[in-house]
Amino acid sequence: MGCGVSWVDEWLTRNFFRVGLFVGRHPGYFLIVPVLLTALCMTGYQRMRYEMDPEYLFCPINGEAKHEREIVETYFKTNYSSRFNVGRITRPGRFGRVIVIPRQGDDMLRREIWEELRMLDDIIRNATVHWPGGEDFQYEQVCARWQDNCFVNDILNLDHVIDEVENRTLLLTFPIMFNPVTWDAHAFPVYFGGSVVDDEGLIQRVPSVQLVYFAKADTKAQDAK
Repeated sequence: MGCGVSWVDEWLTRNFFRVGLFVGRHPGYFLIVPVLLTALCMTGYQRMRYEMDPEYLFCPINGEAKHEREIVETYFKTNYSSRFNVGRITRPGRFGRVIVIPRQGDDMLRREIWEELRMLDDIIRNATVHWPGGEDFQYEQVCARWQDNCFVNDILNLDHVIDEVENRTLLLTFPIMFNPVTWDAHAFPVYFGGSVVDDEGLIQRVPSVQLVYFAKADTKAQDAK
């Protein structure tokens, strides 16, 4: 080290000597205090709340997307309690998605499969959830609603014509088609996954079907439930 800064070396040497001497004469403090301090700091982990919302973690507070969403919600607010419409969703909300594939083959458009889809839908809707505090509820009590009815997977109404679909006397047109019995407008891209469509826009095969279940999230209590 150059002579111009030798005083730094001497100062460090003296002070580290004093620190080492103090530690050597009072080792108990440096064994017990760090352990107690670490244990005290660890208690904070019990109150730590993990935030998993990517919007909160990554989006700027005053981001342009948030301003645009605010405009959309001003005129097209999502109402989960009485006039729920999937096209108005601007936030993740609360929902469950079930994706079903056939056990054999690669086509879901069969009578026996559609009957099992109906059974699966009934099981989900009638399942009982045990909420802390002794309250039990089912999907019908927390579902997103249009007037007095829960949001439904209208694709299941294909069971009225599934025999004709299976024997190819009724052809499904992609991407949308009216059910000739119920007059539901089936938006196939919403429910069908990996659809095989021919050059004329007719669905030849459907490898998977998804069912979606939306729950009310208008309040913090509903969102938590």
